[in-house]
Amino acid sequence: MLDTLRNSAKSWVAKILIGLLAVSFAVWGIADVFRGFDAGFLAKVGKVEITSQEFSQAYDQYLQNFSRQTGQAMTQEEARGLGIDRAILNSLIQGAALDHQGQEMKLAIPDSMIAAEAALNPFFQDASGAFDPARFRNVLANNGLTEQMYLVSERRDKLRDAITGTVDGNLSAPKALVEAMYRYRSEQRDARYFVVATAESEIPAPTDEEIRKEYDSNPAAYTAPEYRSIAILKAEPADAAAKVQLTDEDIAAGYEKLKMDYFVPERRTILQLSFSTLEDAQKAKSRLAGGEDFLAVARDLGFVEGDITFADKARTDFLDPAIADAAFALTEGSISEPVKGNLNTVLLKATKVSPEKQSTLDEVRAALTERLKLEKAGEEIQSIYDAVEDATAGGAKLDEIATQISVPLQVIQKVDASGLGMDGKPVEIPHKAELLKAAFASDVGLENAPISLDHGYIWYDVREVVPSAVKPFETVKEQARAAVVAKKISAVSAEKAKKLVERARAGSSLDELAKESAAEIKTAQGLKRNESGADFPAPAVAAVYAVPQNGFASALSPDGQSAWVIQSQAVMLPPFDPASAEAKTIADELKSMTSSDLMQSYLAAVQKDAGASINETLWRQISGTQTQ
Repeated sequence: MLDTLRNSAKSWVAKILIGLLAVSFAVWGIADVFRGFDAGFLAKVGKVEITSQEFSQAYDQYLQNFSRQTGQAMTQEEARGLGIDRAILNSLIQGAALDHQGQEMKLAIPDSMIAAEAALNPFFQDASGAFDPARFRNVLANNGLTEQMYLVSERRDKLRDAITGTVDGNLSAPKALVEAMYRYRSEQRDARYFVVATAESEIPAPTDEEIRKEYDSNPAAYTAPEYRSIAILKAEPADAAAKVQLTDEDIAAGYEKLKMDYFVPERRTILQLSFSTLEDAQKAKSRLAGGEDFLAVARDLGFVEGDITFADKARTDFLDPAIADAAFALTEGSISEPVKGNLNTVLLKATKVSPEKQSTLDEVRAALTERLKLEKAGEEIQSIYDAVEDATAGGAKLDEIATQISVPLQVIQKVDASGLGMDGKPVEIPHKAELLKAAFASDVGLENAPISLDHGYIWYDVREVVPSAVKPFETVKEQARAAVVAKKISAVSAEKAKKLVERARAGSSLDELAKESAAEIKTAQGLKRNESGADFPAPAVAAVYAVPQNGFASALSPDGQSAWVIQSQAVMLPPFDPASAEAKTIADELKSMTSSDLMQSYLAAVQKDAGASINETLWRQISGTQTQ
């Protein structure tokens, strides 16, 4: 809340916390600070103490913010797995080090300064823009803050800003570094190349020993994933709609209720010329009356067709009532007299008129019936939900519940977390992503909360878990054989290309080598270091940039089954333009990186000078982990 109130983009919080998860405890060797501590505090930096309550509040606030921003909840276990708890503590230690530095420097901020800034904060102002004390107290109260808490927080963060804001100052990246990065990114090269391939007939057949060795050496490649069988009960409007019966009277009543949804208003394409005075409009009208073309007159007045065309517009699309009335009074092809609108005077021409249409009941019966069925079915979903939840609470299983409420039970047999069956083919699964995520987070015998859908629900049970395991050798022998063949082909292709490059460097021309290899020479132009595609993949780009102009190199194809023999040709270095958008972007990136490095170095030094200690026992209790 306070970050929002104070515009966090300008505060020390943004400078430090924006990359919260990227900050590692290794920055300051956090394991070394698990030493002497005051048992009443989680951590201590100099004279500044961090309580477990402060840590919990910061931790909970991060998880709440994450949930609001992503729409997904993160559990404590997931957060610990990502290292968020350690990063939060790290951040608090950084802040405490700055507070200690502020105390050492005897910095202070008067209440009057904080009050003056609060008075200018839009959050605390009334409709007229004046500071509203009642609104101020109400906003704080709604966020669990008192005036004293607000003052303390603002003073702390402004003092931190005063310290950290001077670290990078008006730092800018050196021009030479910007230019070097600009040229590195902008350099382009051309290349001539040909591809050498290797057929399976060119390699010795894999032996049984080689195939077995491949299997034994790469168990991950021959391991089946975990599979799960899942029983599901699904209730969505589309499912229940098939059972809904509607009479002709129901459909007729629905049509009357929704009639305007099947009404298409009159629409027109209008050309509109705008004039600042009535006299100018009349002059143009005279030209049009004399037979001149509307668009020709428009061009003479400095307009282009796109500027004056209002295509397929309804009356309500025209904001000025006078212009709307005039536009919709015209017959197709006619031109209006000058029309004085609220802001200007216009001439109008109707180039296309599409009359209004009210679809009849017979015309929309099929679509309307389906719509009414879905609406009525939606009303039934809550009844199904209540019935299933009541039955579940009574101990009933999904099989029994399905029979009771006449909803089909679907059992999905042995599917992996990506939705593939044991045969490797995709399995048809309703709401696949949501269901598989939930099912693979559950287990056999566990009671699961239903998955909420748009206007529906899925109840599910995990019926069986087939653990991940290495497949028997005989079942994957052909797969292992193919892998051995692929590796041999890759090695032979690489060796062929290597020898061809050696000959090219010794004086043979690329054309001679290509002809000898029965390969076609191709060209690629304007290659950049960080750009690649199917026609010229990343390994080939890297090879081009690994040699000087007119140098030779080779690269394996992405699948490893062929190799490229390449000659790097023209090297194009565009002139450095410090005013270009790309140069400015590079300068900003370098400034940001340098500022971040300086900030982290400064904070590390401040913490080291202040000294830090962490209550190892309390940290283990809070985090549920061992320190490193």
